[in-house]
Amino acid sequence: MAYGQNAPFGLRPICSVHGGSWTEKTNKYEIYASADGTTTYSGSIFTGDPVMRGTSLGGTAAAGDINTIVRWNPVFADNAPSTWNADTALPILGVFTGCEYFSSNISTNNLVQSPYWPGATQVQPGTKITAFILDDPAIEYDIQVSTHINAAANAFVGLPYFPNTNATGGAPFIYAGSFGRNFGLNIGGGTNFITVNLNGNPAGYANNPAAGSRLTGQSAFYLDVDTSTVAQNNHDYNKSLASLPLKALGYSQNVNNIAAPGLTMATTPFLNVRVTLNQPVYAIGSTAPVYVA
Repeated sequence: MAYGQNAPFGLRPICSVHGGSWTEKTNKYEIYASADGTTTYSGSIFTGDPVMRGTSLGGTAAAGDINTIVRWNPVFADNAPSTWNADTALPILGVFTGCEYFSSNISTNNLVQSPYWPGATQVQPGTKITAFILDDPAIEYDIQVSTHINAAANAFVGLPYFPNTNATGGAPFIYAGSFGRNFGLNIGGGTNFITVNLNGNPAGYANNPAAGSRLTGQSAFYLDVDTSTVAQNNHDYNKSLASLPLKALGYSQNVNNIAAPGLTMATTPFLNVRVTLNQPVYAIGSTAPVYVA
């Protein structure tokens, strides 16, 4: 677990907002597989990835089936102000924690238990791909703060800090990025993080990973503060939008989640915050998914 380093790990459960543990909140779902086992969901899903129900009535490798789960994919539009595509408003079912399936490779003794689904994997005909999903809407998660917008002229104006306010939105600064606000959930993007300075020295942060790790099975999703750049200092989305998937509650309380030397929590990049899913499937009043043929 990395704090203050650009190393996102997705949504990691901490507790329930009602008190008590997040354990025993996992239910079984299926990942799409054809009856003959040769066609399976083509996307990879890693531990900590958000998932949603499949959107195909007939079942496809890319869109799953309405009775299966697929990875929730963010669709961001960099406008003025920036927005999230309607596809991103689909409600999140929960968070992936692993899967098991019967491989078509009998030399592996068939049963595979994995922290991630590799995608497009042939399975034994007639068998199921079981996914374990945290689907309780009251679970509180730990997640890293980052941004996907690249630096303009190799210099950030808005850094991956939290809270983060784009004052160009105009009073009363409706685009303020603070606790209690809603935020995007994103993966990949973001470059030139080496321009982030600590005490005047280049920090040398790596760029955001574009996918989860096939070595550890861990997600690479992060809370997207969508900070601005010199050329795009009004490209900040409205963080009061009800359709955004995350609600920030406060800084993560891990003892390693602290300000860097000489900085404050609000000026230390890539810290972690506590969030809940804003409009999960099982929350009262959440938007229903729309299925396509």
